[in-house]
Formats: sequence, structure tokens, C-alpha cells
Amino acid sequence: MRESPRWPASLIKKAAKVDDELGAPFFKKPIRKTFDLSSLLTSLRDCIHDRDLILVTGKGGTGKSTLVAALAELAHREKGRALAIEFSAHPRLPDIIEADTQVEMINIDAEEVVGAALGRLLKLPAIVGSTLNNRILRLFIRTSPAVKEMIALDELQHLVEKRSRKGCPVIVDLPSTGHAISLLECPRSVRRMLRVGPLANVAKRVEELLYDSKRCELIVVALPEELPINETIELVKQCETIGIACRTVVVNQVPCLSMLPEDRPLLEAMKEQNEGSIERFASSAKGEFDGAEDARQQIERLKQETQVDVLELSKTLATEPWSCVHSVIQQLQT
Repeated sequence: MRESPRWPASLIKKAAKVDDELGAPFFKKPIRKTFDLSSLLTSLRDCIHDRDLILVTGKGGTGKSTLVAALAELAHREKGRALAIEFSAHPRLPDIIEADTQVEMINIDAEEVVGAALGRLLKLPAIVGSTLNNRILRLFIRTSPAVKEMIALDELQHLVEKRSRKGCPVIVDLPSTGHAISLLECPRSVRRMLRVGPLANVAKRVEELLYDSKRCELIVVALPEELPINETIELVKQCETIGIACRTVVVNQVPCLSMLPEDRPLLEAMKEQNEGSIERFASSAKGEFDGAEDARQQIERLKQETQVDVLELSKTLATEPWSCVHSVIQQLQT
């Protein structure tokens, strides 16, 4: 049988003193939960059931693609169908969504969908081929960011309208924060420049979808760190300015401690011991405390500076892409 560790007598006395001051034995304190999902899950489920289009963005590395995969899987389980879309020359969703899933996945690349977009724009599919063979036109499309973005958004709007008739929610993995804002502002910018014409009509249709809070909603993913929180606060404010509905921010990888802040005196007492292992344990625990407190401060700052619901997802040690998605799904279903 494994023997229990023998704590130094001086440490036991200090622990007893700390217990007397706090009024509860250290090792019998309840584990603290750093977040409460129950009051916030409703907003995500409402998105899945009531919105035709769910946009997800965030600073690179925050886990937005993982959240898109998890939301798409949940939407499929609850509604029987879902479409996950990403705007990328190098799609990631096929690598993080299980191969045997029934979630439909599409990657929108402006250069690949330009033919379909021109067919809808010109309403003359027969001449699309000859139009695309025009070298000057293709060069113009490649070098004009606004035109490329409108082509991609037109394809997105077409897919959303087609799927919404079947009750299929569309979840989109947008580019990272800065590019996402320019993409979402593109229809309004085009309409300011072009009052009439086919491209102006496309911009109007896309704008009506993106700025309809009953059909479209933006979810932002962040980490509990200073720079991602700063970008998130700025993004939420920009969404308010341009008229995009943004009611939920998901803070990913939130540290979860098994001890309370009131336990610091005992850790300090443990650090004073000459026992190497005890001192290392106390130093490590203090480092976790400091990191968790910093994360909590950033989350509270986010709540104070915005009017959005903040949903916290606890830190996971999973490394495989699907394991990360599965971890998020489990938390969303808690």
C-alpha cells in the first residue's frame, strides 16, 4: 500500500492556523467553478435554431475553427443538417471534423466561384466562359480586393438562401479579426461607390442578409489574454457601428483552478519549507493562481467594456484536432 506523504510538523501547524482563520479545512474546500454555462448556452442554441447564418471570427490561434466545427456538429445533431463554410485558400475544417460526419463542408475561394457569381450577375450563363477568358478581366478580379470579397459574399448569400429554405443553418469560419471586419463592411462600401448596376444589386442583397439581426449573428472567439481581449473589444464596438449583430463572445482556454484564492497563505507557508518537492509544488500552484487571476481580470474587463454575453470554455489538454472539437461539444452540452 502506498504511504501517505509526511508533512513537516511546522507546515501542519501553519496549515492548522490558516484553517482556523478561514473557518474550513484546506483539503475539504469545494472546488471553485470559474464559469457557469447554463445561463449562456441558450444564446448559442438560439443561434443554431433561429439564425440562417452564424459567423465566427477572432484573433488567429483562439480556436475559432474548432468552435465552428463544434457548432456545426451540434446544429446537425439538433436540426438534422448543417453547412460549415470557410473562406480560405488552405481549408482546415476537413482536418478537424470527423471524416464520417454528415456535416456538409464548403470552402469559398473567390477565384473558384467567380464563374457562378458572374452567371448570376450577368444573368447570361452562356457567355460566362468567354468573359472569364478575358485576361484583363481576370487580372482585375485578382487585384481588386473589393471585387474578390463581393464575389465570395455573393456565393455565401446564394448558399444561405438555398439552405434556409430547408431549415439548414450555415456556420462560417471567417478570416481573423481585421480581415473579417473589412469583409463585412465591403457591401456597404460598394453601395456607397455604386448606386446602381448589377454589382450594387449584389451588394444590397448581401447587406440585407448580413445586417438582419434575425437571420445573421456574429460570434467572436478570444483567449483570456490582453491582446486578444483588446482586439475583441474593438471588434464588438465596430460591429455596433456597422450594424452587425454580435451578442456573444466565447472566451476559450480559461484556466480552471482546484483551489481558492484564500489558499494563498497556506501556499506561502509551504514555499517557506526547505523540502524541495513541497516548495516546487507551492511555486507551481502560485504560478497557476497568478495566471488564473490575470485571465479573470481580462474577462472582467471584456464584460465591463462591452454589452455582450461572455461564454467561458475551460482549458483543455487535448492536442488532436477532433479531440479539441469533442471537448468543446461536451462543454456546450453541459
